[in-house]
Amino acid sequence: MNLAIASPSASAYSETFIHMQMAQLPCRLKIYGGPVAEETIPGGRISPARNIHGWFDIVNELRIGGKWRDGTQRRELKRRLKQASIDVLLANYGPTGVALLPVCLDLDIPLVVHFHGYDAHKADVVTMHRDDYQDLGRSASAVIAVSQHMNQALVSYGIPQDRIHVLRYGCDPNSFTERQSSPSTPTFFGVGRFTEKKAPYLTVLAFAKVVMQFPSARLILAGTGELLEASQNLAICLGIGSAVHFPGVLSHTEVANYMQTATAFVQHSICPKTGPWKGDCEGTPVAVIEAMMTGLPVVSTRHAGINEVVEDGRTGLLVGERDVEGMAEAMCKLAGDIELNASLGRAARQKALNKYTANDYTSSILRVLSNF
Repeated sequence: MNLAIASPSASAYSETFIHMQMAQLPCRLKIYGGPVAEETIPGGRISPARNIHGWFDIVNELRIGGKWRDGTQRRELKRRLKQASIDVLLANYGPTGVALLPVCLDLDIPLVVHFHGYDAHKADVVTMHRDDYQDLGRSASAVIAVSQHMNQALVSYGIPQDRIHVLRYGCDPNSFTERQSSPSTPTFFGVGRFTEKKAPYLTVLAFAKVVMQFPSARLILAGTGELLEASQNLAICLGIGSAVHFPGVLSHTEVANYMQTATAFVQHSICPKTGPWKGDCEGTPVAVIEAMMTGLPVVSTRHAGINEVVEDGRTGLLVGERDVEGMAEAMCKLAGDIELNASLGRAARQKALNKYTANDYTSSILRVLSNF
């Protein structure tokens, strides 16, 4: 198999699943940028003026009044796909698949489109691409969803059920080893982009109630994003600024180390009802699976793919979206009951080992790709 993997960004720190694909699948050509492509590895930047083929394309585009960049970019990408003898292309995110579909159809290359979250749920994205997604349903060789919730959404957009494969993310059990003990000081850890669907400010509000019962408790929220400063300000205004730590973007090793010393993993995901992020939902958050692999009980919401991997009362505790009081009660329960904490953590680790390893994830993708 000569595989190409496409992603809109080469540097998104939170996209561990794409880094996993690039490392573990037999990838011959990496494609980055959009809407079609800005660079390939090998190959470097796609700059039509760098070679004689590109100059020929530019002249033709000017002569016929076509779109200079899109047309020449697409032609150069086709040349590179041919040179690498690519026989299947995995496109990450729906809009990337939409942009690459004409290329794959022209070259008769099977296209597999991997949806992840916003691309299947965010209202304006879905509105913009609804017809395009129907085209994917007719012409893409396969579509990958990361939850049954996402699967249902894609079917509602016109993608045939028999084209969709539901595959869960995974993580490396050797990197996220089992937690040896729960800390004596209640410590809650969360990691991810500070964006509306993760609602970090609701986690801060819940933690403020935890501190009333456990004054020494600590909350660590790692990552960055548009809601970081708002979350920091909220912690200060609630009088818990010294108990909430925002370490910023962490490496995988640092995330694993923080999880080793945590009481539980926390994430209050919601589906925004208004504003620019209306409709946006999680897929199945990788950080939740990493926490489970570490043997951490998960405190989260009954949201999208989360309640498909976290079993309430067995591997974690789930509450309704925007139920701050319920989340605080769940956090207090795990802080005050060591035996329950340990029991949920052991069950979480075992479930992750059985279903959500990195090898499970990439092997599942490979089975899909091998059909074409």
